[in-house]
Amino acid sequence: MFKRKAFDKLKYWKEKKAPKYSVLLEGARRVGKSTIAEEFAKQEYKSYIKVDFANVRKEVLDVFEDIADPDIFFLRLQTATGVTLY
Repeated sequence: MFKRKAFDKLKYWKEKKAPKYSVLLEGARRVGKSTIAEEFAKQEYKSYIKVDFANVRKEVLDVFEDIADPDIFFLRLQTATGVTLY
């Protein structure tokens, strides 16, 4: 039940809000936020990048030092992770 509700809310965000707004998943630890986000990304997007700040390579972490220009940020993130975003 919870998963379906979360997916419905994320689908609404993707269809209505994603072009202008980010999404924030909040809740207690270890309740499935990351799992739901990753499953949603797998089902709804051609590609995605998962950044786990608890276990991140320095090369990827360095990308987050300058996020002023989103286009440059995402180009650097793709380079650091080897994943092409569409």
